[in-house]
Amino acid sequence: MQVFLSYRRGDVPGHAGRLTDALRQRLGANSVFQDVVAIAPGQDFTAAIDRALDDSDAVLAVIGPGWLAAATPQGAPRLFQGDDYVRLELARALRRDVRVVPVLVGGASLPAATELPDDLQGLTQRQAVVLHDETWHQDVEGLVRSLLGEPAVPARRSRRWPVAAAVAVALVVLGASAWLWWGPGGGAGGQDGSAAEPPPCAPPNGTGWRPIALSNDPTGEEEVTGGSLVFTVKGARWRAHDGKWQVTLATSMENATPEDQYHGDYRYSSLVVGQREFKATCFAPTPNQVSPRQSATR
Repeated sequence: MQVFLSYRRGDVPGHAGRLTDALRQRLGANSVFQDVVAIAPGQDFTAAIDRALDDSDAVLAVIGPGWLAAATPQGAPRLFQGDDYVRLELARALRRDVRVVPVLVGGASLPAATELPDDLQGLTQRQAVVLHDETWHQDVEGLVRSLLGEPAVPARRSRRWPVAAAVAVALVVLGASAWLWWGPGGGAGGQDGSAAEPPPCAPPNGTGWRPIALSNDPTGEEEVTGGSLVFTVKGARWRAHDGKWQVTLATSMENATPEDQYHGDYRYSSLVVGQREFKATCFAPTPNQVSPRQSATR
């Protein structure tokens, strides 16, 4: 099974990277074409995409809130431009009559036919799949089973506590304890189970920040296709501000695999303080994509 991911980098880069990782774990490391990792420097971009589309069994059109609204610097809708790569990819796939699946993320809806150029209007006749942040694992599993022709399994929408690959952070504040947890495919989770992508972090300003003592081994490991990802808490600070606690963590992710890996917020589940989960309010990876045998920080 070969899968081609079509998406706008300015629309849903985090969701696309997260979906690529999930599909590769389920279908195999070489089963997914995503342009940012599959096209080598100096390679002809158009030719590479054409070959990948011709070799694909399915094309996933990942549609987020900004997919339809993307515009040129002059304000014209990009989707109606003859050289728009998203339009070219999907129009070619529809002409081939390959299986094209609209994948809706971030609360997006499938556009109406009248909102699309003529060569993309067939997209509205394809059954769409919705990936919810709070049930990401179940939704992706259902998508994969459908692609493989396997029987569907009922999606369970119950909240699961992240229990894999945990790192303890000792926080002595009002007798409470805190842990940073992450697990395979986890997402930044809040008390309501949501997992929206947080905005970039600004440097913490103001006074009152205090260091948090880390455990003796503040590391965790996630097994992925081709190797593992090793996470380390480098430092942590907290302060009381406006009646709330503010906690900032500095972490790193070491890529011990032979392929590029995304260092996205979805790799971290949540911060747990006093047995309660709190979602991340910001996330700043440096860089977002980690080369083999390299590390990234946040």
